[in-house]
Amino acid sequence: MQSSHKPLFANWLIEQVETGNYPGLSYISTNLFRVPWKHNSRKDCNDEDCKIFRAWAVASGKIHEFPNDKAKWKTNFRCALKNLNKRFRMTKDNSKNSDDPHKIYEIINREAAYQPSPPEEDMVPVIYSSPTESYPPGHEQNILEQLMTLDLLDDPCQQTVGEQWAESYGQQSAIGLGVYATNQQATGETMHAMQTQPQLQPQPQAYYPVNPPPVLDSGLQPSLFDLEISVHYRKVEMLKTQVSWPRIQLHYGNEATELQARPICFPPTDTLRDHKQVEFTNRILSSIQRGLLLEVRESGLYACRQDRCHVFASTADPSQASPDPQKLPQNTLVELLSFEKFVKELKEFKENRRGSPEYVVNMCFGEKFPDGKPLEKKLIVVK
Repeated sequence: MQSSHKPLFANWLIEQVETGNYPGLSYISTNLFRVPWKHNSRKDCNDEDCKIFRAWAVASGKIHEFPNDKAKWKTNFRCALKNLNKRFRMTKDNSKNSDDPHKIYEIINREAAYQPSPPEEDMVPVIYSSPTESYPPGHEQNILEQLMTLDLLDDPCQQTVGEQWAESYGQQSAIGLGVYATNQQATGETMHAMQTQPQLQPQPQAYYPVNPPPVLDSGLQPSLFDLEISVHYRKVEMLKTQVSWPRIQLHYGNEATELQARPICFPPTDTLRDHKQVEFTNRILSSIQRGLLLEVRESGLYACRQDRCHVFASTADPSQASPDPQKLPQNTLVELLSFEKFVKELKEFKENRRGSPEYVVNMCFGEKFPDGKPLEKKLIVVK
């Protein structure tokens, strides 16, 4: 029976491990336990193999949304487990083992990791849920030349930050095109699959290597693909991670499907305590499946909305209302941040002609943004 109050996933899971009522779910040592992980497509997959996933669907109330969908049960369980990295850490993945597919997790913190959110009185959000554009190649050489003119360090004997960034930038372009030329035949099928996706239409100039080149050995030098991504449900930071990859898929409710994309699953609402917030947040999450694809190209950061859930993006001050908020069109690649514009603003900043360039992209899911309301009032924000 589903209880009237949804339990905290971490505490609930530890209790289930201790009961011994689920086949394959058991302790290996004091703080190590195993979870059965048989793929649903296997002919020998039965109800016992999915018992723990279904149990969480019941406890979390998701069973009413997908009463017979084993894949959804497993996704719901996996997302809840993955986003509690302060409580659990996967130490071994034996899910491909044909005889005994399972994963091993370590309990790194048995205490509660999240505090309840205070109830909100003014939450009545307006939730929005509803030909491919092709962009010309970026002016990479101009960007490099402009960066080289920025003397950002006082010591002329040291390589400037701009030079370091430009050197890596140029190397990545050269390496990427070199890999493309020498491995065109070997990667033909992969590149063909990418080119047949209507929402992306990648150009040869936008090619990036499958394995991005290593970052230069410098404490000041980041990679072109370095992104810090955080997910906020109102005032609560639910997830914060750093990735270095050219394509990121923000998704919920199903497996990530984008080719060569690093998946980031929206956290479930299990740790939230405000019932209104949970209700409205789940309403938005239910309209997100494949979600949003982020792509780092040599000319900037781009996004493609893949679901009916409306997404608004802005680099401007989130507290200031915009007369024309940028809503991302569905299945169309849109530029969120131009590297050329950033370099231009960086130069003006160095010359004391403006403030710091904007480098944070705020994306609001399901609600219009920016509309003058504080960012922490929004149900789902990705930075």
